[in-house]
Amino acid sequence: MKILIIAATPYFSNRGCHIRIFLGAKYLQKKGVDVLLCTYHLGENVGDFPIKTNGHTSWYKKTSPGFAWGKLWLDVKLLWLCIREIRRFKPDAIHAHLFEGLAIGYLAKIFAGKFGIPIVIDSQGDIEAEFNAYNKKNKFAKKVFVPLAKRIIRLADYIVLSSENALPFFEKIAKLKNKISVIKDGVGIEFFKESGQEKLSESVILELEQVGEWKKNGKLLIYTGGMEDSKGVESLLKEFLVIKDELRDWKLLLYGVGSDRKAYRRLIEEYHASEQVRFTKETSFFVLSNFLKIADVAIDPKEESTEGSGKLMNYMAVGLPIVCFENNFNKQKLGSKGFYLQKMSDLGNSLRQDFPEKISYNLQDEIEKGEIEKLFNIFTKLIEKRKHR
Repeated sequence: MKILIIAATPYFSNRGCHIRIFLGAKYLQKKGVDVLLCTYHLGENVGDFPIKTNGHTSWYKKTSPGFAWGKLWLDVKLLWLCIREIRRFKPDAIHAHLFEGLAIGYLAKIFAGKFGIPIVIDSQGDIEAEFNAYNKKNKFAKKVFVPLAKRIIRLADYIVLSSENALPFFEKIAKLKNKISVIKDGVGIEFFKESGQEKLSESVILELEQVGEWKKNGKLLIYTGGMEDSKGVESLLKEFLVIKDELRDWKLLLYGVGSDRKAYRRLIEEYHASEQVRFTKETSFFVLSNFLKIADVAIDPKEESTEGSGKLMNYMAVGLPIVCFENNFNKQKLGSKGFYLQKMSDLGNSLRQDFPEKISYNLQDEIEKGEIEKLFNIFTKLIEKRKHR
């Protein structure tokens, strides 16, 4: 089986979407699938699978989530790359990430003269919610691309979602109610078990030691993920700066990249809070578990979303107690083992309680391997159906 993966995003940039692409391709490979990834020129070349990029564009630097007009040119270049690779690679199916990936995949197979190749779209969530989260000010782009995306989705042969929260949006517009599945962001258990200091660079080992010295005998709350207001980071940071003097034994470690990271740094400087709040220099997903193991408690400050939360899976993999909002996704994953907030101002009271050292989560239904098995079966059925036409 040959699968062409189209990622209209700067893979790999240590974002949840990119981790999903990486783990999906990795486990499909283990199933014997021949995968090829076509993506933007930005990001790291991560994964033991072939990656083709759409050529260097020096003026485009954005690696954070959200719409940008410059992406349209990158999408045109990615389209021509995909046309060439469909003719050369001859895939049995296309795995298109995001709405742009679906549009590019559909046009590419038409221009390549391979009309019958089935396409599966892998979507993080509701595009309207995405615009509201990342591009509130760009109202014109929202007016153009949200209706367009609702039409594009009907080009897919199958729809894969990362969370049940997005189901109502897609069931309303897709007309494919019997061809929609939720493939959750699973836990790469093998990956977390394989993480060890013997594989780390000297700079990472040094930073781990520095964080340990900074923490001393205190308690460490860790956030990992995108440094954007839409992720709830601003509200977390502002609340922690309010309560930091009352909770002198707690420190906050922020691990990740994003468009608002510089603004958060300035805020910490304004409050003279560098003794209690710290950004890691390292931001790679591939050493993340080593930093999680230093922490006492993890937090996901995002209130609600149609997307899944890969960071929750990572926290669970190392057994950290998790503070988060009491939304449907979090309750479904954590049940009675979550430490829930009703509002961010509850954080101080939450941190005053006694947390267990480690929590044993039931990860049997969350293992990435099992989730990718579902995806593999979807591709198998679509390919078999095409053969019998």
